[in-house]
Amino acid sequence: MEVSKTRLLNLTKNFIATRIRSDISIQCIYLTGSMLGETPFLNGSTDVDLVFVHEGEETQYREIISVSPEITFDIHHLNQSTFSPPRKLRFDPWIGSSICFDPVVLFGKGHWFEFTQASIEANFFLPENVYQRAYQFNNQARNAWIQLRNETNQTESAYAQQYVKILEDASNAIACLRFHPMTDRTFMQKFSEIANAINHPELPGELYGLILGATDPAPFFDYYFNAWKHYFAYLGKSPLVRKYPQYDSDRLLYYTNPVEFFWKDHIPSALWIMLKTWSRITDCLQLDGNEFFHSFCSILEITPDHKKQRANQVENYLNAVEACLIGWGRSQGLEDKSDVIL
Repeated sequence: MEVSKTRLLNLTKNFIATRIRSDISIQCIYLTGSMLGETPFLNGSTDVDLVFVHEGEETQYREIISVSPEITFDIHHLNQSTFSPPRKLRFDPWIGSSICFDPVVLFGKGHWFEFTQASIEANFFLPENVYQRAYQFNNQARNAWIQLRNETNQTESAYAQQYVKILEDASNAIACLRFHPMTDRTFMQKFSEIANAINHPELPGELYGLILGATDPAPFFDYYFNAWKHYFAYLGKSPLVRKYPQYDSDRLLYYTNPVEFFWKDHIPSALWIMLKTWSRITDCLQLDGNEFFHSFCSILEITPDHKKQRANQVENYLNAVEACLIGWGRSQGLEDKSDVIL
């Protein structure tokens, strides 16, 4: 099903018109994510990221609805109280960014969105508060790395998940200096753009090195891709997918299409998507010891057995990220990272 951005936006508006007639609790709906850009499709697949703000309690946090095999609505349901008081979201890199980086309002009652956005945006982009959001990710990465170094008898999937989270948080600390946090499909691609924009072109290479081992995985595409796709599809149809609704079977092409594309043109991006999703899937399905996942982690050298081997490399990356944050802060006249303006 070939759908242009314009047609997809029209489909979205029709869907919203139907939904607000059946759910009177909806206070506001706004569009965020890749559909705000000029080229939301990646190898023919995309999603429409929508935030539904509700009056009263909302029990469902995330909802996936299929538009076609390649396209889904990815809906986050939030309660109005999440945005109160608005000033607290000036330090929230996820929800605060979703409302301050030019979302498109598709439905709203009264002037709730305008008032809320204005309240959050006041001081959101001040260097002191940008610094605060960046350091949240930096500190999470540091604390997780200390924990991982001290862990013993950890399963392969748990180790891989924590390893990925450390790299993700450290890299998102850099992203927050320029943009909002990065998401899975374009994580590596966006990071390169952001690092170059803040004059630290060396950081992407260091990050890539942390998910690449000594053996080139490129010749083994069919072996790893088909195994990963099989287990992804299996979880997507299982009741266990409730833990990760974004991995619903309707989202299979949303993940597999970019991996096929990036494997040829930017293999770190493909490996990132596979490692993050496969480690979660393996843990969720209790498949530690699975030969395919074990082989994949081994060729990337991201297993508990490779912890000591990777230690200096991870330390160096975290140190480089922190040095970048400190340098950025000083360039903004900030000497103390605890400076915050409410």
